[in-house]
Amino acid sequence: MKTPFRVSMLLLGLVSLPLLAREQAMPATLASTLDCQTPSRAPAADASQAQFDQYSWQMFVALNWPAMAGRRGNPDCTRQPGAAGYTVWQTYKTVAEIFLPGAANPGPWNTPLAARNLSIINIAALKNSSQVNAVDQAVGGWLIDQAGNPTYYDISANQTSYNYILANQFYNADVVGKARDIRFPYGAIEIKSSWRILTPRDNASRYLTLNAQVTRFDSQGRPIGVGNAYLGLVGLHIITKASGYPQWIWSTFEQVDNVPPKAQRNGQWVDQPVAGVNYSYFNPSAPAASLNQSPCNWQTQGVHLVCVPKPGTTFQTPNPLDRLYPIAADTQQVNARYRSDPGLQNSVLKYYQLVTTQRPRFPDNPGNPLGQPTPALSANVTLESYIQPNSSCMNCHSMATPVKSPYKSDYSYLFKFAKSPLATPTWTRTEP
Repeated sequence: MKTPFRVSMLLLGLVSLPLLAREQAMPATLASTLDCQTPSRAPAADASQAQFDQYSWQMFVALNWPAMAGRRGNPDCTRQPGAAGYTVWQTYKTVAEIFLPGAANPGPWNTPLAARNLSIINIAALKNSSQVNAVDQAVGGWLIDQAGNPTYYDISANQTSYNYILANQFYNADVVGKARDIRFPYGAIEIKSSWRILTPRDNASRYLTLNAQVTRFDSQGRPIGVGNAYLGLVGLHIITKASGYPQWIWSTFEQVDNVPPKAQRNGQWVDQPVAGVNYSYFNPSAPAASLNQSPCNWQTQGVHLVCVPKPGTTFQTPNPLDRLYPIAADTQQVNARYRSDPGLQNSVLKYYQLVTTQRPRFPDNPGNPLGQPTPALSANVTLESYIQPNSSCMNCHSMATPVKSPYKSDYSYLFKFAKSPLATPTWTRTEP
């Protein structure tokens, strides 16, 4: 069955091979003209940016559809976007569920949902580093919002990704570290999310929210325990390995109150704050030289690379951000179309916007394994806060390897979280 909205997308020429096998039959009617299922096709490689952006929004809506009770990763198509409960992607397996201590087998996919616990304070936790269990990256650092609270991050994977990891025992660092040909199957999806603590000044009705346990930190960013927090989603990367795209497709979304929009004035892009909006990461009084600057002086302490606050700052000092490159006009038009869709007016999804969709322009070019990332740059202010001038999801992930491994891991940094088996005790007999 095709909804009227899906028909219009097909008329726009979205053609390629199937992306995901649908696990359940479509109901006779849907709750709205939006589709509860992820798109079965990705645009052709020569399709327009607008077509790829429409694809990203289709993914975003379907993955944020209310999940079916007791069935991880499946939408409840009888409900509407915005209904209470977990969304589809929130039922995916998190890295904490996939990579268990001692490289234990994480078990079947459809286990009961556990309470969420967020401790990562930088999405690039283990990238570009041989450090094990580091929590920061030398090109990044933690991100403190304007309320003085840290931004938390999480990473999860769908059933296709999970089954591949399980079948190959890639949850074991000793196994995946020796793998020379990691290739996720088509239909794999990874999700990277960023969250901030909501305060009484925030309008929680504008956020996808989550109650979770979070790690607390002292003034130097050192963990001091855990506590409960009410969180709002501020950033989301959706990474899909669509059929015909070995380099994956990268869609990045943000909550609209992260930083203000921009408008062109006298040939220059300037911020246009909306009256009455408390921007989560923007300070109009911040000097230009202080924007998008990492708060860290990096030090090696034991086996860890540690972020030490720069002089005059603490872990509670806000890190003011601004969007370096405005969201493209074509993408803004697609945003406006979806955010005004009648089916989203009772959903917080109308308070989110697509920043860009990055994909390979020539996915099958043997002379260029990256396939020419298009657009060349892609940056989410909450996920690539301090590297916006040269941020490219595809370029960065093309270097991904497991921990202490020289072999590439098919654009996925998941295996940086893999654990080694516990050492077997050696017993020495003592004669009486």
